Amino acid sequence: MIVPDLRFGFAPLPDVFPGYDPAGDARALVPVGYASPALAPVPGRLLRGSLGPGQRFFVRIPDAWNGNLVVCGTPATRSEHANDLTFGEWFLARGYAFASSNKGIPYNAIVEPWDRTPDPAHAYRVPFAFGESAPGETAIRFGALDPVAVPVAGWHADLPEVVRATRDVVHETTGRGPTRTYAVGLSIGGGQVRALLEREPDLVDGGLEWASVYWHPEHNILRDLPPFLAAMAPYLESGFTDRDAHEAIVAAGYPPDRLRDAPRLRSLWDAYYSGLPPFYADLTTFAFARLLDPKAGALDSLAARAAYRPSAAASENVAAFAHSGRIEKPLIGFAGDADVFVTPHHNFEAYVRAVCAAGCGDRYWPTLVAGGTHVDGFAALGWNLQPMLPYVWRGFETLVAIVEDGARPPGAGSITRVR
Repeated sequence: MIVPDLRFGFAPLPDVFPGYDPAGDARALVPVGYASPALAPVPGRLLRGSLGPGQRFFVRIPDAWNGNLVVCGTPATRSEHANDLTFGEWFLARGYAFASSNKGIPYNAIVEPWDRTPDPAHAYRVPFAFGESAPGETAIRFGALDPVAVPVAGWHADLPEVVRATRDVVHETTGRGPTRTYAVGLSIGGGQVRALLEREPDLVDGGLEWASVYWHPEHNILRDLPPFLAAMAPYLESGFTDRDAHEAIVAAGYPPDRLRDAPRLRSLWDAYYSGLPPFYADLTTFAFARLLDPKAGALDSLAARAAYRPSAAASENVAAFAHSGRIEKPLIGFAGDADVFVTPHHNFEAYVRAVCAAGCGDRYWPTLVAGGTHVDGFAALGWNLQPMLPYVWRGFETLVAIVEDGARPPGAGSITRVR
């Protein structure tokens, strides 16, 4: 399809349906007041494809194509358009072909009354007030679980297949393949990038990952979240003054809480617990336990999820797609020191150690950003947070200099801290 302007808000998007809101997915990841770095129209071609039932991907190729391709991993269980604002606008404005997929997950999530959800065993019953609904009255149904489970191992397998498919699409459309191919990703999408550079590095020339999940059989987000849930209950009940609860969460590997002077949503921790839908910490515990642990049990209450500990079967399932740290191409990494969801201690610092232990530290440039948190949308809420996108965009320029110009910037194999 020839499109007069490939930018977000101008290029056509697929129709919205329950659980699937491509524009909403993109807006959720940037701060209020986000200004697009693509200041002028970007004419070009938009092509869509599928690699199987429920799987969707697209490629945007500017008329002023620079000959290179960027393929994105996708955060959480969001749509193929979740990266349009964080990454797409910046790359299109610089002439890159830009591609992304939905990892085979047909929709993100459907919010509906609990008494109307079709399969309560696979729906998350929200234990907190949600809009006008009382605790327990709202269900969230996941596209990763319904109508059939989309295994997490398949998410890692999706990115290399999308790279192959989009390189073919670019070749068929332009008459030549990309000169360089890069992989980038945020959160779960960053974990996809890590896995790609470990397992199929010949598909790309380099990668960039941001706030990425680190999958290890004994150290992963499914193990991190229940202790957080357990200590948050007394911490919230105390009005965020219970020092024992605070110290228990910090001891579990979390950055210290940040409090702000506000009538509601005082605690950054609580923003991920009970303060803001979709209540990421609790919801994610439920979803990943359902996806990874056949022995998890019902987990049908907040207390059950706080007491949950992954079984040996969950560890075996994670081992099938776990990260090794054996990256074979240059990788730029970013995390925020105020990420209280995918914590830097367990997901960033631990991965740096894994890369160095694998003898690959000379290929990895990790940066920890002061005041950065999991997604930039939280930066507008206060807590002395700052957006990480400007650092990420500059990091990609560093990656290009490494790959295309042979640059060797300082900091490989050790964490650089910036403010």
